[in-house]
Amino acid sequence: MTIIQDRTNRERVEDTLLTLLETDENGNSYRYFRASDLAEIGPEVSGAIAGSHLPQIEDDSPLSNGLIVERYNDTDCGPTLWIVRREKS
Repeated sequence: MTIIQDRTNRERVEDTLLTLLETDENGNSYRYFRASDLAEIGPEVSGAIAGSHLPQIEDDSPLSNGLIVERYNDTDCGPTLWIVRREKS
């Protein structure tokens, strides 16, 4: 098995969140996103995989890598908007 295959789906989502934050063109310390947006950044993460892990990642925030994931809004009429940011030192 390759290294990619050995990682869990949750680890893939966490890595994609880190990539999302680190690749901000404006150098912002936070990013807004929907679960489906992560599929565009990490080809091994689908919107469904991200959506199933984001609530638990939110509960476990801050993560060991310093990321905090929170719901920005939660509506019944569309996908949830999330925010990822770094924990303040």
